[in-house]
Amino acid sequence: MACLRLNGYTLDLDRAQLFDRHGQAVELRPQALAVLLELGRRPGELVTKLDLGARVWPGVSVTDDSLVQCVVEIRRALGDSRQQVVRTMPRRGYLLIVDAADTAPRDVRRFYRVAAALAMVAVAIVLVWQLLLLVAGPPKVHNRMVADVAILPLRVLNTSQEGSPDGNGLAYMIASELARNPDLHIVSTLATDELSGKNLSPAQIAAMTRARYLVDGSAERRGDRLQLHVQLIDSGNNRIVWSGRFEPTAQDLPDVTETLISRISASLGATVREWDRAALRSRAPASLDVHARVLRAIALSMAASPEGLRQARQELELAVRLDPNYAPAWACLGLVKKKLIFGNHDPGLSRQDLLQAIADVKHAIALDPLLASSWRSLSLTIESGQTPESAESAVSAAERAIELGPGDPDNWVVLAHALHNAGRTQAAIEAFEKAISWSPLRPPQYASLAARLRYSMQDYENAQRFARECMDRTPAMGFCKAVWLSSLIRTGHAVEAEAEWPALVAAAPSLQTYQMTPRNTPMALSVDEDLNRLRTNNTRAMAQ
Repeated sequence: MACLRLNGYTLDLDRAQLFDRHGQAVELRPQALAVLLELGRRPGELVTKLDLGARVWPGVSVTDDSLVQCVVEIRRALGDSRQQVVRTMPRRGYLLIVDAADTAPRDVRRFYRVAAALAMVAVAIVLVWQLLLLVAGPPKVHNRMVADVAILPLRVLNTSQEGSPDGNGLAYMIASELARNPDLHIVSTLATDELSGKNLSPAQIAAMTRARYLVDGSAERRGDRLQLHVQLIDSGNNRIVWSGRFEPTAQDLPDVTETLISRISASLGATVREWDRAALRSRAPASLDVHARVLRAIALSMAASPEGLRQARQELELAVRLDPNYAPAWACLGLVKKKLIFGNHDPGLSRQDLLQAIADVKHAIALDPLLASSWRSLSLTIESGQTPESAESAVSAAERAIELGPGDPDNWVVLAHALHNAGRTQAAIEAFEKAISWSPLRPPQYASLAARLRYSMQDYENAQRFARECMDRTPAMGFCKAVWLSSLIRTGHAVEAEAEWPALVAAAPSLQTYQMTPRNTPMALSVDEDLNRLRTNNTRAMAQ
């Protein structure tokens, strides 16, 4: 069996090469290709993790993370976002599902033999061309690359002026648009936002995030115009690769954003996706005041403190009254409501208001279906529903966010979150590993998800470690406290958990009534059981 058809692609086992639908070779890392070839030699059969490790890394001890990363890369290369080609067999291994015809037709193989001959001719031509270039001098253009880019919060000048923009919110919007490029890996703005509060230099942020390029700049409100100065910096040598100045009105913002993203992308040699011009024009806010309120709300929701979320809700409700057609305002409003509801941070909202929060985000998508951030917000909002249907809908929304913004690790984290809630823990781990593969500095929200995934695998020691990290970095997040306490109990430290309970409740009163159910997942039931035991024991102790 020389060739296999996989989702329209062709795996040539004899030549150890994967070809796309047009006959072009698909590049994979050697380890990922080796894993794919091992699966291809036994199509439709379970290949255990132990077997793959022994064959791909003979004589070397590797963790599951190395294998998971290879599988993630293979699925990405095959367009296998629904994991129908490379299927995970939980705790055992993987199996490869070929297309209806398990081998490529003879004419396909003949095509590749002809293509190989043509390739040899092409190689000869290239060698001659390179020789001529050596004589003529170095090339004047660079090859397209995959780049890691960190967007720093923009410095806001003249902050005393009413309606000044928010630098963190602007960075979030720029990052969301840059992530449309399939050749760019964007550092999460949750990470850069956290670092910006530590008075670090751009060079230090670049070193901590391993970003090759930085987007830095300033913003200032001048009447009905927003003055922007943005520059792209090569962190390796501090060279300014590109810089630009813009003075858009509210109506000019979409066109200026397109120009900004296109210039940055072109400077990096990245492939720029086509813009939907009609959708682009509809993104203009009614005024810079509306824009500024949404930017502030985005920044407040990223910090996720109870007071900040309540303030964000006020800003957004005023923004949608001023401009009912501004999609980012509706998307952010729905997500902020969800966070307030499940954190018990707003007495004016209850679980019954979740449907309206979901409707707000869906309204944003109806206004502009091409914003990845809106689909991400939808996934996060509808996953709070309590039915299998809502869980799978959350997965679908996250997958759409990735299609629109493949370079944003936050989209992959949200997919991991949705997959976990849908009971697909192994797939969730793989999506999470994909996100952190280019995010060495993990935002606190990532630690929260890591704790959740480890707890679900009954790895309570690591769940406790990640939950502790989340608690230290985001004290207002009740979920992390709940997982930490439950993990303490399940690692045999119930006495310590009972001792910590009063202080944690005093710092976060919502913990007294916190419940993970009615999701009714094994994890939710376990955490709620442990929290209820702590409440009961604490009540008895106080009575005595």
